[in-house]
Amino acid sequence: MPPPQYANPKDAPASLCEATMSHTPTTPNPVMLLEQTAVRVTAVMAGVRQSQLSDPTPCARWDVHGLLNHMIGVLEFTAGCITGEVPDIRPAEAESSQINERDVGNLARAYGDALARLLELAAAPGALEKVAATPFGEMPASRILVGTVMDQLIHCWDLAKATGQDATLDAGLVDFAFPALRSGFAAMGREAGFIGPEVAVPDDAPPQDRMIAYMGRQP
Repeated sequence: MPPPQYANPKDAPASLCEATMSHTPTTPNPVMLLEQTAVRVTAVMAGVRQSQLSDPTPCARWDVHGLLNHMIGVLEFTAGCITGEVPDIRPAEAESSQINERDVGNLARAYGDALARLLELAAAPGALEKVAATPFGEMPASRILVGTVMDQLIHCWDLAKATGQDATLDAGLVDFAFPALRSGFAAMGREAGFIGPEVAVPDDAPPQDRMIAYMGRQP
């Protein structure tokens, strides 16, 4: 099935917008980056309470339920880019195969299943060299996967803040992600309406706070 086309860039999956950032041979293995990011995401998801599904998040367009669905949908969409069978879902609209699921435990399990499938697909020989057709043109699966890491990392922070959990991210991932995000993704995302204006923070603020503020959130 060919990937969906979007007349308005705001309808395109956020992870694919992020995936347009440059990727060089010195970039860490994106499969390992996703594995590391998912450790924190999984822990935060386990702490979400059923009563919090309708609570707002720092990502103003979605409540907790919408954010969980987006995070699942991005994994499903990225897996489809690798297999060449992109699912008919719109992660930018918080869609996933679990869009009608309202049980927090089931959503967390669905995330784990989608993650395991994506990691298996991405680790296969030659998988990251495949070129996938996306709403933003053709690009290697490696770029798409790096973009997915960015998406999951920022939204992990969103989910933790929304549900009253520790929002501390892995310092090594922040050190990788912040320069990558500043390389052009945020400017493009703001133009497309995915990201709000940068929030002012002191110059000596911790790297995580500066990254979160750069992505339009109040640390």
